[in-house]
Amino acid sequence: MQSISSELEVLGRHDHPRLTVPFLKAVSEISKACRHESTCLPDEAQSFYEKVSSEGQEVKIMIEKRMESSAISERKNVDARSYFMTLEYWEDLFCKLNEMRRYRRIVGSLAGSCLSAAIPLLSSNKETACLVALDIVESAAISIANVEEAYKCECQSKGVIEEAIQFCSFDELLDGTDATEDVDENRLLPAMNKLWPYLVICLRNKISVPVVRKCTEMLRRAICISGGDFYVRRFHKDGPIVWRLLALSPFRRLSKMDEKAIILPYRDTSLNSEEPMAEISSQKIQIAVLDMIAAISSNKRSAVALESVLKKVCGLVVGIAYSSLTGLQEAAIRALAGLACMDADLVWLLLADVYYSLNQRESLLPNQDLALVSDLLPPPVSSREYLFVQYGGEGVRCDVDPSSVHYVFRRMQGV
Repeated sequence: MQSISSELEVLGRHDHPRLTVPFLKAVSEISKACRHESTCLPDEAQSFYEKVSSEGQEVKIMIEKRMESSAISERKNVDARSYFMTLEYWEDLFCKLNEMRRYRRIVGSLAGSCLSAAIPLLSSNKETACLVALDIVESAAISIANVEEAYKCECQSKGVIEEAIQFCSFDELLDGTDATEDVDENRLLPAMNKLWPYLVICLRNKISVPVVRKCTEMLRRAICISGGDFYVRRFHKDGPIVWRLLALSPFRRLSKMDEKAIILPYRDTSLNSEEPMAEISSQKIQIAVLDMIAAISSNKRSAVALESVLKKVCGLVVGIAYSSLTGLQEAAIRALAGLACMDADLVWLLLADVYYSLNQRESLLPNQDLALVSDLLPPPVSSREYLFVQYGGEGVRCDVDPSSVHYVFRRMQGV
């Protein structure tokens, strides 16, 4: 693994460029094996914990009976299950726990090595290398998440064993329990911290539709695995690069005046201009981003990641839903349904602002003692005065299509 990783580092890729993809494919096989092996780790750890917990409870009951009762019949009852009280029995359990921990750490170490080797390749301008690297990152991230989940169960098992050992007064065994304490088990969040900048670069490069689609899937999975809290500040800082994909328009060159070029060692820097994409390609990329938003916002664990940029994202999605791009409507509706799980009032405020401005006859007449809404809040003079445009900011679509407004509003009422 060390030899392969060295070939995938900057100098190795520079010296043997033709071997980069073959070495990546080798790492991909290792990461798949890690993912396969890690799948059963949480269940095995949980099963072991349940067994140890049950037997630890038995020890407590027997100790209490032995202390409270002096009757011979009770003592015989206790002695019938005395194998729970032997030093050898708890030594075997502790050895079993250590074996599980050693194997889990091997899987976690290999998965971490695969992740470290593949992450820099996410900035590659070659589609094949980027896709293989994304596959590696996905498998490795899932493996590390499984390893960390198993570790939590093992910690619980260790606590039960130590408590049972104390009850049985096996001090010589208890003295050795801390010797094998893990010191590097916080793997997931450091890995995600290392991964995030390269996912952003991958999205910014927009090498191809398959790469962007795979990258958005990986980003969604990473947020669901590690929780949204970890990404609040990251979306606030790097979000514009992601939301910029929603502003893609065919046959139009996007301005890069406010962007700084990303220069990496041994990278071909000839791709300075951002050429306009074909309509079908830009729509596929937008659908991928919208589906990512829908998945993140509809999951309670990951939705927190979008809290700091919720107004902007809602404005962008409403602009797409109400535009003349009918090919994006279904994806936009899915995204709006997910965002409504976070803040339904905000989503419906932006939707209704446009709908009732265009369909004033459908507005319910208020009581005669109340002023008309149109008197208090005059209808917008142009589409740029809609709330979704003000919230969405730069890049939001302003070409409101009345037929799309009616269709999307009715569809959202049925969601």
